[in-house]
Amino acid sequence: MIQFYVTHLLELYNLCSTPALTSRGSCGLQELDFSRHITSANNECYYYSFEDNLIMKDNIALSWENVCLYAPPKAAEGGSIFSRKKPSGISGKVKLLNNVSGIAVSGTLTAIMGPSGAGKTTLLTTISQRTTGDFSGKLLLNGHLIDRNLMSRISGFVAQNDVAFGGLTVKEHLEFMARLKMDKRTSAQSRRCIVATLVQDLGLAKCYNTRLAMLSGGEKKRVSLATQMLTDPPFLFCDEPTTGLDSYSAGTVVAVLRSFTQRGKAVLCTIHQPASGIFELFDRVILMVPGGRVAYQGPVHDSLEHFKKLNMHCPPAYNTAEFLIKQLAQPSQKIDWLVKQFEKSSSYSDVTREIENIAKKNQNMERVFGIEEMFLKFYSMQPPSSTTQLSWLIWRTGLTQIRNLRIIGLRLIMYMFTGVLIASPYMSSSTLDQTSIQNLQGFFYSCISETVFTHTYSVLYTFPAEIPILLREVDQQVYKPKSYYLSKVIVLLPKTIIETFLFSSVVFWISGLNSGALGFASFITPITVAAVTSTAYGFCVSAMFESLATASLLSVPLDFVSYVFSGIFIHLGSLPTYTFWLKYLSRFYYATEAISILQWSQVENIACPENFNSTCITTGAGVLRKYGYHRDSLGLDFVGLIVMYFVLHYIGYTFLKKRSRNRAVY
Repeated sequence: MIQFYVTHLLELYNLCSTPALTSRGSCGLQELDFSRHITSANNECYYYSFEDNLIMKDNIALSWENVCLYAPPKAAEGGSIFSRKKPSGISGKVKLLNNVSGIAVSGTLTAIMGPSGAGKTTLLTTISQRTTGDFSGKLLLNGHLIDRNLMSRISGFVAQNDVAFGGLTVKEHLEFMARLKMDKRTSAQSRRCIVATLVQDLGLAKCYNTRLAMLSGGEKKRVSLATQMLTDPPFLFCDEPTTGLDSYSAGTVVAVLRSFTQRGKAVLCTIHQPASGIFELFDRVILMVPGGRVAYQGPVHDSLEHFKKLNMHCPPAYNTAEFLIKQLAQPSQKIDWLVKQFEKSSSYSDVTREIENIAKKNQNMERVFGIEEMFLKFYSMQPPSSTTQLSWLIWRTGLTQIRNLRIIGLRLIMYMFTGVLIASPYMSSSTLDQTSIQNLQGFFYSCISETVFTHTYSVLYTFPAEIPILLREVDQQVYKPKSYYLSKVIVLLPKTIIETFLFSSVVFWISGLNSGALGFASFITPITVAAVTSTAYGFCVSAMFESLATASLLSVPLDFVSYVFSGIFIHLGSLPTYTFWLKYLSRFYYATEAISILQWSQVENIACPENFNSTCITTGAGVLRKYGYHRDSLGLDFVGLIVMYFVLHYIGYTFLKKRSRNRAVY
């Protein structure tokens, strides 16, 4: 017997050490059969299903024993990530799950049902190890304790709320996910074959080239299922897969889930009062009641018999699921009684016995194979390199930007129009005299402030919308936060430079400043550096706060302090010691001083009328002294902006990484 198992383990290792698919030639949507692998003798694509191996067939069992979950009281919405403390202990916390036990085995479709607030989603996210909070109890895979890392490798999770980049087509989305979720040793042709197979089996061929934003609810659910099935996981968790769908679409989704179980998968999903025909597709049902307790668990066809013994009879031709939910909508005393009756019932004993039998059944096998060997396919999977992750994230981000050209173009037009408004009052300033000093200095500051605010808030109002996608994909180990953050920075950099160049060109030409390439370069350089630094500030504030409203609220006083110390409103030389240092935190100060030095340092003569009442400023150096600027600080200004750029990005990335680790995203 041992020799038999070892032989199959070696065969499994050979299959897992090579790409999951091999192919030659084209792979169309109608060529593949997902339910069985096709040998390579015919030089066709084949898909090796892990559960088809004799070692694992009908032997995968996920069990949970006396699971309790505690969570702190709901934090006020909009708090910052650094104000949220990690839970410690259970004192004063809410008990979301109360000694829940159960089992899910290969080839079964399990429904988790119950009234709102009963803990259905909480149970699903807990046993799939995709939640936060204080946890107690055991999560076992074939009798072995299973950690979060392995669970994320061997399971897929379809969330209730679909989050994805709506500008991508189904084809583009699945290609992106296949490249980053699958083993890096898998060939490009093999990945295309897997995607084509899933598209065919899930009925997505007709919408293959349709953007995700244009899909129906049922199609979006099937795309989510396809995304999770790319790595062929033994377990699939679905949170409310039929919510918001019509009866036909809901039936289609559940039928797809049912087909997965026929291939050896274990599928668990929360569902809210399904139609009779849909409910009959499930093998098992777990009925949750308020307080995170179980009122029944077992085969669907035995559920009515269980309640019949409690003198609760289902009327003829009545929706079974609706009847069960109705029995759970009882006063708290009746609910307590239902829970106690279940714990005394044969159904409860059957669940306990089943957990024990699975452990005994796999005991001999586990003496030969540890948890690593039994799931060698997933332990041996090699994720794509950071470079690959970065390149594909740049591809997706760039493609999303291209698909949003209309919005980007509209923003650019508004930016240019604002530039025209800023420059128009200075069109007639052909001579440089005492009155034009204030005019030009106000013009320089207006250009800087408009650029800073535009590029800060362009990030502040768009980046937070992608945070839910980021958190979920990082949790699914699609890529690392570093790769995502770098891709956003890289894609945004040329866009920022181009927009700033166009803006500066408009205002420079209209205002009639000193012409020539050198004059234009000295005008555009500080504005561009200020724009790039402002995007870093937008990233930083967006990553620090979970609410856009809170981020916007905080940015107001920060921006106020920043532009007050720019040198336009307060003479920098008159600042007291305890506030003098604040100017070094102001991107307005660095940029305004830099553009002032570049524009005024070459001015040798400023006209002074005879009847001028005040002291005349006759040189550009005098103008710089008036505002407290120093000609020797030009290099320090650019260094300050560049240092601020990297520091802000580092802070933003640090908080983003912390959010991706500590926050539940399902």
